[in-house]
Amino acid sequence: MNEKELARWSNYVDNDGDLAKHQTFLTSLEKQARLKEEISNLNQRVEKLAEERKEIIQMVEKFQGLDQQILKMKYIDGLTLESIADETDYSYQYIRSRHADIMRMIRFSKNV
Repeated sequence: MNEKELARWSNYVDNDGDLAKHQTFLTSLEKQARLKEEISNLNQRVEKLAEERKEIIQMVEKFQGLDQQILKMKYIDGLTLESIADETDYSYQYIRSRHADIMRMIRFSKNV
């Protein structure tokens, strides 16, 4: 959406620049600069999130069995612990406890 708005502020000649036509040149430049910065920030955020997702997938692959399944369903598929319990036919309390144990292992390994 920001890129479309930028195009509307950028081009005075055709209809794509409809926003720019109704403002001063300086206002148009200021809006373009703000939008370019916002687009850049969003692109950096997307790259960071992609890197974090890759790290999460690599971390999940280090586990096996039910632990890997819990992590994958929770952090890759986005399921709740209750949904994971339903999907795996384990009790919610067991999945919650197992998840807490896994998270303690992960935190401990990061501190070592």
